[in-house]
Amino acid sequence: MRFALPLLLLGLVACSNQQNSPELNQCAQQNFQCEQNCSMSSTEQTMTRQICNGECVEKYNACKAQAEELKKIRTQHY
Repeated sequence: MRFALPLLLLGLVACSNQQNSPELNQCAQQNFQCEQNCSMSSTEQTMTRQICNGECVEKYNACKAQAEELKKIRTQHY
């Protein structure tokens, strides 16, 4: 069950945008790995795990924003 949420998030990211960039896919993979590391380093339902997962979300959002900016720049050049 602990793998279900990251896999679900990864699936939603993949399906939410039909023209995913490699960078956005990389963000999703990094997020998945980050959440896996959180799962291995702390027990469920602890503040430490919640903080760790929150940091993963923040990193993913920053990565996604950069990937979307890069996609805009590429689109403008074509």
